Parts: sequence; C-alpha cells; structure tokens
Amino acid sequence: MPVSVFAQTAANTAVVEEEIVITGSRIVTRDLRSTSPVTTTSSEELKLQGVVNIEEALVEIPQAVPGISSSNNNGSNGTTTVNLRGLGDVRTLVLVDGKRWTPAGNTGVVDLNTIPVMLIKRVEVVTGGASAVYGSDALAGVVNFILDDKFEGLQANATSSVTEQGDGFTIDANLVAGGSFAGGRGHATIWGGYTKRDPVFQGDRPFSRFALAANRTDDGLIESGSTTAFPANIVLSAPANRGIDTDGDGVVSFGPNGTLNAQQSIFNTNPINFLQVPQERYTAGAMFTYELAPSIEAFGRITFANNRVSTQLAPSGTFFASFFINPDNPFLAPGTVAALQAEAGPGGTDANGNVRTSIGYRFASPRRSDFSRTAYQVQGGLRGDLGTWRWEAYGQYSRTEQQTSLTGDGDLTRIAQALQVRNVNGTPQCINAANGCVPLNIFTNDPSLVTPEALAFISLDLQVQATTEQTVFGGSFAGDLGEGFKSPLADSPIGIAVGVEYRAEDSVFRPDANYAAGRSAGFGSQAVVIGGFNVKELFGEIRIPLIEDRPFFQSLSLEGGARVSDYSTSAGTVYTYKAGGDWSPVRGLRFRGLYQRAVRAPNINELFQPQVETSVTGSDPCAGPTPAAGRAICEAVGVPAGRYGTVPLPPAGQFQGFAGGNPDLTVETSDTYTFGVVLNPTFIPNLTITADYYSVSIADTIEPLAGGGQNALNACYLQLRDPNSVFCRQIVRDPVNGSLFGGNETGVYATLVNTGRTRTTGYDLAISYQVGLGNAGRLRLNANATIVDSFSRQGGVGLPVFECAGKYGAICNQIIPDLKTAARLSWDKGPVTTSVRWRHLGSTELDRIAFGTDTNGRAPVPTLPARNYFDLDAAIQVNEGLSFNAGIANVLDEKPPVFGLDVGGFGASANTYPGTFDALGRSYRIAATVRF
Repeated sequence: MPVSVFAQTAANTAVVEEEIVITGSRIVTRDLRSTSPVTTTSSEELKLQGVVNIEEALVEIPQAVPGISSSNNNGSNGTTTVNLRGLGDVRTLVLVDGKRWTPAGNTGVVDLNTIPVMLIKRVEVVTGGASAVYGSDALAGVVNFILDDKFEGLQANATSSVTEQGDGFTIDANLVAGGSFAGGRGHATIWGGYTKRDPVFQGDRPFSRFALAANRTDDGLIESGSTTAFPANIVLSAPANRGIDTDGDGVVSFGPNGTLNAQQSIFNTNPINFLQVPQERYTAGAMFTYELAPSIEAFGRITFANNRVSTQLAPSGTFFASFFINPDNPFLAPGTVAALQAEAGPGGTDANGNVRTSIGYRFASPRRSDFSRTAYQVQGGLRGDLGTWRWEAYGQYSRTEQQTSLTGDGDLTRIAQALQVRNVNGTPQCINAANGCVPLNIFTNDPSLVTPEALAFISLDLQVQATTEQTVFGGSFAGDLGEGFKSPLADSPIGIAVGVEYRAEDSVFRPDANYAAGRSAGFGSQAVVIGGFNVKELFGEIRIPLIEDRPFFQSLSLEGGARVSDYSTSAGTVYTYKAGGDWSPVRGLRFRGLYQRAVRAPNINELFQPQVETSVTGSDPCAGPTPAAGRAICEAVGVPAGRYGTVPLPPAGQFQGFAGGNPDLTVETSDTYTFGVVLNPTFIPNLTITADYYSVSIADTIEPLAGGGQNALNACYLQLRDPNSVFCRQIVRDPVNGSLFGGNETGVYATLVNTGRTRTTGYDLAISYQVGLGNAGRLRLNANATIVDSFSRQGGVGLPVFECAGKYGAICNQIIPDLKTAARLSWDKGPVTTSVRWRHLGSTELDRIAFGTDTNGRAPVPTLPARNYFDLDAAIQVNEGLSFNAGIANVLDEKPPVFGLDVGGFGASANTYPGTFDALGRSYRIAATVRF
C-alpha cells in the first residue's frame, strides 16, 4: 500500500548517497526530505496487489477519490484517470519521470492505461498545489511515475484474475529486456505488453440487477426503471386528462390498437449495462541513455499504446422528445387523439392540425460505445554535470488519435418522419415518403407491430474522430552556490534550480454530421471542437539551509519558488509561487510547512467547445403535484398560467440541459497550506510517523453556471427567487406544459464560467514500522489515513456554500467519505511474503437530505454505512529467476451499499458507486514472473 516517502528513510539509508530529485521540487538533494507531503507506492506494493492498470492502486490512496475507471459505464470516455482530493482529474497533473505524459484528449487529462506498469519503479504523489514547480493543472497535486531506466536482463510476467462468480476474467502479459552496450557507455530497455479484460454486466449481481427507485410511501427502495419504455409512454398531465391518468403520475402507456393504458410502463435499464467495462490494450516502447562524454549523457524514449474500451447502455429511445402526430394517424384510437389534443392545447397544434406529443419509447438493441485510442510519445534530450551543477535540455512530442463508434441509436429526424402516417387505400404510409420512409407504429403494446423495416429506417450509428497533440521543450539548471554562499550556521550551501519551458497543445474533435447536428435520440449531440494554445514559462527555486547541527536546531531551512507563465489565450500572463521551510529541533523529529499559489489554465475543450445538449440527473422544483418552489416564482420563470401543480416530473429523474465552453475563461487559482510533523524516534528503530494538515482553496473554478443545471434551478427557484437573476434567465421551459424536457430548446443552460469556489481541509496521517523476528522473519506495517475535515463547494458569490465532507449525491457531484484509510501488515520469512491489507471507507450522508433541498424531506437511503475490505496477498521467490504471487481481494465478500437511481453525482451507477465500493465481490489473482 502507499506510504509516506519518509517511511522509507530507514530502509533506504544505505542507498541514499547519490544526489536525487524528489517530486515537488527540482532542486538536487542528498536526502529524502521534502517540505511537501509525498506519498510513495513502491513496485513491490504494485506486485503484491497484482496491479494491471495503475488506477487500481491509485484509487486506494486515501488522498484520492475515483476518477474514470473500469467501473464507469455511463459517462465513460474510455479512459482511466486519477482525481486527488476529489478536486477533479483536470486538476491533477500526471508526470512520468518528472515530465508531462501524453494527454488523452482536448481536456489535457492523461489516460493511465497508457503508462507501462511493468516498468514502474515507484509512484510519488504530492497533494496540493505544485504549479510553481510544474506549471498548470497541478492544483490538486502531482502524480509522478518513476520508470526503471536501468533494467537489466530479460523478464516475462503474466497475471490473471477472475471473480468468484467466474466472470470478469483478466489476463495481462508483459515482456521487458534491457542491458548495457558500447562498453557500458549506453543502456537500452525495450518492452511490450498485452491486456484483455472481460465485461461484467449489472444484471450479473443481485444488487444491480434492477434499477431501484424510492418508494415514497414507506421510504423503501422498489424495483423500477425508466419511463422511456415499451409499451411507449406519453405525457398526459393536463387537468382535462386526469380521468385517463388515474394514478396522477402524469404518464400513461399504450395498449392494443392505439388505445391508452392508465398505468405507465417501466423499463429496467440495468441488466444490459456493464458493471466492469471490457478492455483490450497493447503497449510497447523503448528508452535509452548514452554517455557522449564523461559529463554529458543523451537520453530518449519512445512509447506506444493502443487501448480499446467499450461501454454499453440500455437501448436507446425517444426519451420524451416532442413529435407532431397527425390526428388521422391510423395507428391511434379516436379517444387517444382526443386526449393528445387536450394535452397539447391550442399552443401545441401546428397549422396542419398536427398535435405535439412527448413520447417515451424504448428500442430493442443496446447502445454501445467503442473507444479506441492510440497514443505515442517521443522524447529526447541531453543532460550532464558542470562542476557541482546539473543541467538538462529536452524536447518531446505526444499524439493521441481517438476513434469512437456509437451504435444502436435512432435518428430523431427520421423518427419524426416515420410517425407521420396516413392510410392510403387501406395501407399505412408515411406522409413524407422521402428516403424510403417506413411507417413506425409505437402506439401499441404488441412488439410484432413494430416492424424490422421501420426500425432499420430510423436506426443511426455515429462516429467521432479526434486528434490531440502536445509539444514540449524545456531546459533546467540545478545545483548549489558553493561554499561562498551559505549560512554561517550551516554546512550545506544554498541550492537553486532555474529553467524554461515551452508547451503547445492542439486538438481536433470531429463528430460526424449526424452527431454534430443533434439527430441522435440516445447519445445527445457533440459539437466540433477545434483549438489550441501555447504557453511560455520561466521558473526558479531556492533552498536555503539556515542552521545545521546546533542545539535545538538539528536543521532549519527555507525554500521558495516562482514561475511566470504567458498563455496565448485569455488567461494571459500569470504568476505562481511557493514559500516554506522545515525545522528539526532534534534528530528524529521534524516540522514542515509550505504555502503554494497554483493555477489551472482552461483547456482546449473548455475554451472552444460550442454549446451542446445534455441530460441532467435531478429534480425540478416546479414540477409535480406539490412543487418545492412557490407559484409566483415558477410562473414568473416559465411555468404557463394554470399549469402550476401539473408540470410533468422529469422522466427517470433527468431533465434537459445545455453545456458548452467559453473562449473568455481565465485561470483558476488556488492557495494551498500544509503543516506537518515527521517523527523517526531514535529509541524505536525503523518507525516513521507523519501527520500533516492541508488546506486547499480554489477560486474562479471553471464550472457550469452555479456548478451545474440542478444548482442553477435551485438558485433561481429556491434561493434567490429573482426572475431577473442570471440563473433564472438561463432556464427555458416548455411553453405548453412547463416541463424542462422534450423541446429542442427546452432546459437549463449552464455553460462554463469562472465563478465557482471550492475549499477542502483535513489531515493526512501515515505510519511505517518494521521489526525483525529473528529466525521467524520480519514484520512490516504501513498505514495511511486521510480525514476530510471540510469540503465545500459554492457555485458563485451569493449562492449557498455546500459542505460536502461525508456526503454523497448530485449536489456535491461525487461521494466524499470524511475518513479513508489503507493499511498493510506483511510478514517476510525467507523467500516468502504474506500480507493482509485493510481498507476502510467512512459513512456518508445523502447531500440533498443534509442540505434540506429534497422535495419530500426524506429519502429511502439517507446514509451509506461505512465499508471495510480485507485482501490477502502472498509472494514467493522460488529462485533468482522465478517468482509467483497470488491474492484474494475482498476476502469477506463485502457487498456495496445501494441507493436509488435518483441520487446522481459522478460515478453513481448500478445503484451504488462501483468505483468507490467493490462491486464485483470476492476475486482471485495469480501471477508469475520469469527473469533471465
């Protein structure tokens, strides 16, 4: 498991003689001391866990919350990401050997699938702002993967795993070769790998087999689903139709021959969705170093990764889009036509007498998204020594090519055409016969009447082609100022590092014409995004040892750093800096503190994305028979007169929204403070304890208006109640029934702005201890914990501040346990290591209940209880060239907590948070390594 970097000091004392660079600073030092808290995961830990994708290990670091992972089906883009402190993967900078890694797309976020796990020597994580050292994106922190560039020999390894249910089988195989050449002046390493992971369906686990919803009568959960279903449902909430809509839910379905059934139909969306997405990956690469002269070394690296991930959703449908139905449609019964006309009213009938109707019809085949990304990076440079100084100059070019295929959808334009049907000589025919139109009869409960020819006519497959390029040039100079520049009370001279960097990013995201035009019924729309920017930067750091080896001052030092960045975008010129120090009064005790100002510049997608339609999970304060908002504000902002109390509820808890970029965005800024203590008591050898307080405050966060569509609704109707506010002006309701869905322009417009604020504070604790047992071997304990004291979000000045620590749900947009721990106890006996790992996640409370915004004031699952997971791992070194390891994850087969489909928030799926909780259950793993 991850441990504080200081926890390794005792074990590594014999080898820390060479000068090194620790993540969080570019200054060369001879010890492992860092003013920033650094958490390190070793290659040994990765092997014990049997890590195939590195996100599997990072997500269990207490300082991290799940980003996109193998458990993300709905909302996945085929990548896996890391999200430190819950501040977002766009605010977490990923490095490999201290340099930026290949971005996966126009957000600049790195796909961790492309990092060669077999070559990772260690992973160093610095939480908190680090922009003065590394530039933009490091608001939440930095994850630095250190690769083994001096690998010797030939090594092959293979890992396989499977769940106790016999599904989710994964195989991972790798081959690495390395060695010296040219009489030892050069060294080269090459590698290749293959990964194949089978899917697991939500229908394969009891807790996710059915979509669950709140039973408002007794606060329980019941089997439910979507009202986009078969038989199709229609909205029928007008007062004149209450005799038909007997249960008063505003939705009715079709019976035989176009008649109406008073009860709505429900479609269970869960079974066909993935609980674990399938993956196939190929990786390859090579790197070298070559000594050109005694003090000059050339280095280079080329990497390749092709990663293919698929997601699968419930079949597509019309999702209560609005269509005009001709009253002489032969598929409709006369009573149904009359009900539709009453529902539409005078404003819902066009010049030809066609009636506007909101329909929720479900197709038969699943929606599937196949993502394929091919990523390359080429790097080369020179480095060397000049006296006591170390210098480096390098350049690198990265390119990611993305192909996305979306299948199983329907064409809204053709659906509208196929629903306009008239009898011609006793035969139903499309009124508009263009393109070979086939009449579509969805006004029935008989699936045989929906012909294959009609479904073929309305079917739609979509494609996306995207390319992202990044070019980086940099140079740095680090060393000390010599004996003439040092404190009179210290033996160590002043250390400095200076450097320059240039970075250019360009991206083209090009959906096909149908996708861009919004003709998709089930995938929404995607706009063409083309853009780029560049940034020129100058940076410097200084570390000043003030006092060394004096009474009460074993050491005292100060450090500082600054960076100036000039962006070609509206971000302009920005400054970042840091200042801190550490004090060791006696050997084995050290105090440290650091302040950092960091920034995140808007990425290409945020700057150049046009406005697109999306769906928002949440509730409408003006909808339903007992609206949460008052009549006056609802009618002032979109609800037609006389419709208050009859506005349709959002189907499946989703209303329509619109999102998009903003070319005038500026940088996000953060202020990070960390204060901590490191204890290595001399009277207890091999014990290290660290405790750090952290505070990260981010201003001008780039977020949708008010933090999202739901928050914008709440701000308008429940908080400010001002029809002229910016939040109310961004709400467009259906002019007939007042709903937030169905029309092409209906919904909440929440495009990106620099108005959000986020702050989190808490404590990080770590302990590492090892003790010899004589002939019985050795015991090792490593434990980490994060206590989130506060995590607050605010959509803008004047809006409520939501305290999200210990909460989950759509308002906080994620799950944030206020306590997260990970601990491993290992026993080494000769060539055998056995260990047990314990992971704890604290309980969380549903945010809308905690904040009092739930329209019913209660929920079936107001609290998710704490979870504890135990894993068993073992490794044996048979001989110098052969080793095995095996493990059992989730030994006690702990089930995830479940909730209803109306909860929302990032990662909410399958009635739980499968990226946070173990959704697959007990699983088994075995691996073998052969080395020559």
